[in-house]
Amino acid sequence: MTDDTDAETETDEGGHARDAAASPETVDRVARQYTEQGRPFARVTVVRREPPVSAHVGDRAVVTPDGELLGWIGGVACAQSVAIREARSALETGEPKLVGIAPDPASVDRPGLEAFPMACHSQGTLELFIEPVTTPARLVVVGDSPIARAVVRLASELSFEVTAVVPAGSDLPGADTTHTATDDVDALAAELRGATWVVAASMGATDDVAVEAALASAVPYVGLVASRRRADELCERVADRTGRDVDAVRAAVTSPAGLDIGARTPEEVGVSVLAELVAVRRDGAVADVSQGTASAVDADASAADANGTVGGETGDAGNEDDGEVDATVATDPVCGMDVVVGEAAATATHEGTTYHFCGVGCQEAFVDDPARFLERVEP
Repeated sequence: MTDDTDAETETDEGGHARDAAASPETVDRVARQYTEQGRPFARVTVVRREPPVSAHVGDRAVVTPDGELLGWIGGVACAQSVAIREARSALETGEPKLVGIAPDPASVDRPGLEAFPMACHSQGTLELFIEPVTTPARLVVVGDSPIARAVVRLASELSFEVTAVVPAGSDLPGADTTHTATDDVDALAAELRGATWVVAASMGATDDVAVEAALASAVPYVGLVASRRRADELCERVADRTGRDVDAVRAAVTSPAGLDIGARTPEEVGVSVLAELVAVRRDGAVADVSQGTASAVDADASAADANGTVGGETGDAGNEDDGEVDATVATDPVCGMDVVVGEAAATATHEGTTYHFCGVGCQEAFVDDPARFLERVEP
């Protein structure tokens, strides 16, 4: 046992050295980085201590939702375990809390403080202020397709900070900020810096530029609304232009973007994309939640499968189980999506027949080479 006035142990009871922990400067830098990325975390600060403890007033740490602690607030076996548990609780409720850890919890128990026993052999007392930090995540949607519009509209209802990058003259309702699309990768990359997620949903119009700019600006999540085939081709082009390894580019791009929920309409695809972003926001892992989405809708997407999944590998677009199609619904010959006649984003007439498209990108692909797509759909 050490003197109450100035002696203190600099290691915890398991021999973990204080100087092996991240410095306060590193903790502050990581906290800023997490804030900029929109990643949730809890800031834990020592606000009172009674020796013998290895923590000082002002020592701090950050705790992630999965329980990772970076910094120093005392012993791993006792104080840190309490801090991690209570930090995760604060992240779930969104409310800050004051925690006391003492050999006799009753000695520090008071209104506004939650008291816990000090289990470390060295004893001592700590009081920790735990502050959850959940900043609005910034989502950038590039494109003016029906799916892009659905994603923007739905995201605005889920506490996302939404930026839309659209062609000149377009406006996506629900976006907090709107920028004009550009073919200048550097200019777009500057607009994307600091974004948490980028979703490229232009249906082929500016997806290459959006993906290249997102990679250049180190956006943590890059989602592409496209078929697997077109995504592979796009990643090859981006790799060729940037000198990156094609496998690295493909690994950095989540496509098809969204969770597989059997989506058919643009709104349903928007739900699948937002569902994945929510899962990534909470869990921080794309690979665990992305199962191959129904949002694979683009120039080279296959038709809908028997369960109605847009962009599936087999099946006929727009077909119900009985093989009949609602007379008010047409099939986009490029991507296979069901398009409500009269609400199509674009149309084109070929040899006297009018075809309806979910987006301008599909229309342009069709006009460039109609024969390539006509076999996919009856007039």
